[in-house]
Amino acid sequence: MKLKGCIDCFLLDLDGTVYLGGKLIDGAKDALARMKAQGKVIFLTNNSSATKKYYVDKLNRLGIEATEDNVYTSANATADWIMAHKPDARVYLLASPEVTEEFISAGVNVTDIQPDTVVLTYDKTLSYDKLVKACKLIAGGAYYIATHPDMTCPSEDGYLPDIGSTILLIEGTTGIRPHLICGKPHKVMAECILSRTGAAPSRTAMVGDRLYTDMRFGIDSGIRSVLTLTGETDMAAYLSSGLKVDKIVNSIAEWDI
Repeated sequence: MKLKGCIDCFLLDLDGTVYLGGKLIDGAKDALARMKAQGKVIFLTNNSSATKKYYVDKLNRLGIEATEDNVYTSANATADWIMAHKPDARVYLLASPEVTEEFISAGVNVTDIQPDTVVLTYDKTLSYDKLVKACKLIAGGAYYIATHPDMTCPSEDGYLPDIGSTILLIEGTTGIRPHLICGKPHKVMAECILSRTGAAPSRTAMVGDRLYTDMRFGIDSGIRSVLTLTGETDMAAYLSSGLKVDKIVNSIAEWDI
């Protein structure tokens, strides 16, 4: 598929697509400059362990110009969904202090007092006590939201346990899966980001390294799907997946080749 001149908005995964850990993918900086010359660029990440500001600061340190308008996380989509559909929810939030402040700034009522909703993020400060309280609330009937489904998070040191592992732990304890998952590939993220960009799905491209989040997201949302082979997925995994993406590139550097 030709992308040059045909896309108005690029949605870019971060981990495994733009960078790995603290290192840019080779050619990423020039590739992003070419994208920005053609249309909007939004860094769309499922990683809810940090805030927009964190990602902006990291991108800037790596030499990529970005503002908070260029970043959207699964935590942001979750907060937006809550404010649109459950604005009076009393939310018990499993999140880092920084991400908790981001939810509060979005208007979400984060509280430990009689919560009726549990929101699970990729919480690197997660404690046993937090898990116990979340499980009790979920088993007692609280509405249960997870920001995203990823089982692992790529890093320079290999794959780290992500929120999917915590979802399985909670299910093993309570027998309950999340009532709603907001991040890629789920429709909440698609509805939120397309509303923000105003771009037509057919003129939007999702560029990412994961089949069942990034590529499934594109396919299910009518967004152009561009698979990079710099992260989780290799060609053998793609060929055995049964998915049909619009374009495969060795790295983001080749998006317009």
